[in-house]
Amino acid sequence: MNTVEQLLAVQDAISQAEQFIQDGNIVLLKFRGLLLSIFPQATEKFAFTLLCAASILAFMPSKYIILLTFLETFTRYSPPRKASTERWARRLREWWFSIPAAPVVLVPEREKEDKKKK
Repeated sequence: MNTVEQLLAVQDAISQAEQFIQDGNIVLLKFRGLLLSIFPQATEKFAFTLLCAASILAFMPSKYIILLTFLETFTRYSPPRKASTERWARRLREWWFSIPAAPVVLVPEREKEDKKKK
């Protein structure tokens, strides 16, 4: 590998690291919004999901949880389940992208004009 290729490889690695950091920040901001109930409808779904997961972990024996996880993992893309799995993943992705990373606050026109005058 010559010097130019090494520089390009380092530049590519740095840009990938920046992208990972940005994605991580977005995930953290979305979790913050969910946990602080900034988006009530999404927070209710998230709280219900956490409640269901906690009740399953509390009342179902661990060997059955492991068995169901194993079964789910290896049959997810089998022909009978492929369509429902893709539909579920699409809905989850749409729900995740519907949550803004930061709360949006609309400022009335009067306040904007007052700030411009100052």
